[in-house]
Amino acid sequence: MSEKKEFELPESVVKSTGLSPRDLVVIAQPKMGKSAIFGDFTTKYNGVVLNLEKGGYEYIDARKINIHESQESSDIDAFFNYCKIRNILLKNKGKYSVLFIDGLSDLDKMSEIGGTLAYMKSTVGKRFNAKNPRDPSDKPEQFSPTDPGFKSVLTLPDGAGYKHTRDWFLDQINMFRQISPYRVYAAHIADKYISDKTRDAVVGQEILLTGKLKNIFASKVTALGKLIAEDNERYLNFEVLNDSLIAGSRAPFLKGKILISMSENKDEVKTFWENIFNKDLLNSIK
Repeated sequence: MSEKKEFELPESVVKSTGLSPRDLVVIAQPKMGKSAIFGDFTTKYNGVVLNLEKGGYEYIDARKINIHESQESSDIDAFFNYCKIRNILLKNKGKYSVLFIDGLSDLDKMSEIGGTLAYMKSTVGKRFNAKNPRDPSDKPEQFSPTDPGFKSVLTLPDGAGYKHTRDWFLDQINMFRQISPYRVYAAHIADKYISDKTRDAVVGQEILLTGKLKNIFASKVTALGKLIAEDNERYLNFEVLNDSLIAGSRAPFLKGKILISMSENKDEVKTFWENIFNKDLLNSIK
């Protein structure tokens, strides 16, 4: 058995090695062209879009996976489709270099079912949603999400259920990190309000996620950029403004306003992912 190398304290400055964002969040208003920008990446490079929204990509050329089989599919069906697809992706770790998750609000919505099922599997929650609350067995039969008697974990008193939905959401983020070495997330924007005795005032903007989750998630990613439009051009803006939680970057090369796409005509979008990801990386994943 080889001896473990003794830990040595650093004597000199270690230069940074990060050349591309591992976790990038693109925050956009609806109909900004975000899906076309994501889809175009997958036509040129080794990436895939995991579409959690209902529709949107049927009009876009892309390597894509939809959890909604149709416009009529239910949220429960979509949840179980998501779990099946996620597990297949986990079994094929590294198949795609970049995983696009579109979008975070839909993942947050699914966390109510996911968090409830996780709580029901725990020791403390094994009697939650029990069909017979008086069943003395160690594993009482429980309602499934398709049953009328199924209750959300958010019905727990004093907001205790939010911990379980939040934990499920963050577990998915950890799984995405196992699936692909680079991740790009799509998120929507919510206004941030402050109340006084006379009125509610908008003081900034933030990611559209539930409660504490927006701050926890934002702390775990490399960069957050707001997608902004200028005529036929789209930019990712990494500038932090006011009290907003919709921009910022740990990566020094992602600063200010960066061109990400241009519409040369109605049906064609030219993207500039080389402004975001290192060119050597992009060349290696064509």
